[in-house]
Amino acid sequence: MSLAPTHTTPRGQVVLQPTYFTCSLFVDPAREDIDHLIHVYAERYARSPPSQPFLLFKDIWNNEGWTWLHFKVFDTRSRDAFLKVTMQLLSERLAESEYPLTRAAALFGLYTFFATQPSTSAPSLYALAHLPMTIDMYESLLKLPDVLETDFLRPLRPHIIYVLSALQKAQFFHILPPSNLYPHSPRELPREKFISDGYEQAAYFTTNATKKKGRPSKHDKVKKSKDAVVALDKWLDKTAYTYQPPRVTSAEAPQSVTTHILLSHPPSTTRNNYRAKKSELLDKLEPDYPYVTTEGPGRAALERANLGVVSRLQKIDEEAAAKGMEIGGEGGERTGLRRVERAADELGKIGSLGGRGGLLGLLEGAGIVE
Repeated sequence: MSLAPTHTTPRGQVVLQPTYFTCSLFVDPAREDIDHLIHVYAERYARSPPSQPFLLFKDIWNNEGWTWLHFKVFDTRSRDAFLKVTMQLLSERLAESEYPLTRAAALFGLYTFFATQPSTSAPSLYALAHLPMTIDMYESLLKLPDVLETDFLRPLRPHIIYVLSALQKAQFFHILPPSNLYPHSPRELPREKFISDGYEQAAYFTTNATKKKGRPSKHDKVKKSKDAVVALDKWLDKTAYTYQPPRVTSAEAPQSVTTHILLSHPPSTTRNNYRAKKSELLDKLEPDYPYVTTEGPGRAALERANLGVVSRLQKIDEEAAAKGMEIGGEGGERTGLRRVERAADELGKIGSLGGRGGLLGLLEGAGIVE
């Protein structure tokens, strides 16, 4: 009797990449959770110092749900990054600059997280055997029991000594060079920082639409354009900025003004970087400016670039005019095509704002008629 064929290939599973655990999306919330854990322990310990401090910590650990943290990741590569980063974040609170009670709670957390790694699960889960730690951090950690000499902290001392001896017996610490050499990998946490740019709505519209085969139809293009406009409107509403202008005279207070966040807080860093790169480019094209006697290849390249940009804008303006539209007319003489043409004409005229770069001088005011 023949058996029916069966599938031998397993179904695909969604796996978090290791870089997620070094990103701010994971590191920042994990730091907040660790801070909360230590804060709750310190608060309950200060309320009435217990005779069994570690039992108090275990009770808080269980009540806060930390017992389930090991089942967050199952893939070996991702789990290795997850365990290393979590333990490194716990070890950050072991620094000598921290309050002794905070250091004790962080050590309890590090020991508990290490000792409760599943070892008998089926299928087996990857377990981290060693934690990299700098030599100066390790030496200060060994001196922690000597700091717990006050009556308030003395109940912690025997538990800290036991935890340290247990971690040493397990050869848990992998000693690295001093921290001033930044031996950790990654050097700092978070290594990647997630910055919301406000375009999530546009991504939502594009990813949730059913993708069709072949070239998009005219209807699909129109719909996609409308979705993009809707997403842009929502982003503008989300990043709007309202402020109250100062009162000039004793007259009634002026009305509040609503503008965009970039207009009220200009991106000065980006602008300065642009100016630096532009100066570097112009210095390479015409290092002897304004003492130029003959037109060199640098000036010729600038002229071609200016002419090409102006020609393209003129063509766009013609096509827009044929459809009854106007490009760049909202700001008058400061944003229209005529200003671009005047800035390009200023190229080579020493003393004018666009004399050196033409269109590259728009930021400095090239092409504006006073």
